[in-house]
Amino acid sequence: MTFRDLRRTAAAPALLMLLAASAAAQEAPSVAQRHASWRACLNRNFALEVALSSRVIAADAALRTCRPSEQAYLAALAGSPLVDGDDVARVRPALLLRARGWLLDGGRQRPL
Repeated sequence: MTFRDLRRTAAAPALLMLLAASAAAQEAPSVAQRHASWRACLNRNFALEVALSSRVIAADAALRTCRPSEQAYLAALAGSPLVDGDDVARVRPALLLRARGWLLDGGRQRPL
């Protein structure tokens, strides 16, 4: 076995671990990605619903339809080292009110 072969075999486990960590990072969306996904869901569903009903009904329907995206975002947020599940549960009602207001205002107020 040459030195070059030894280097290759020694680097293989490190390379494998690096690839596995990279794949895991790509599989788990970040908090920001989940937030963007939730906002996109709200926008898309609000636009569909507002064509058929009032803005208030459309906002409520969009919030109901996008509940899985919201839950994924809040779960990712709860996994953050800065907040825990209790913090997220405590602010959820205010977040939903803000999202509803954001939809009704057409996104003109502060970003969601």
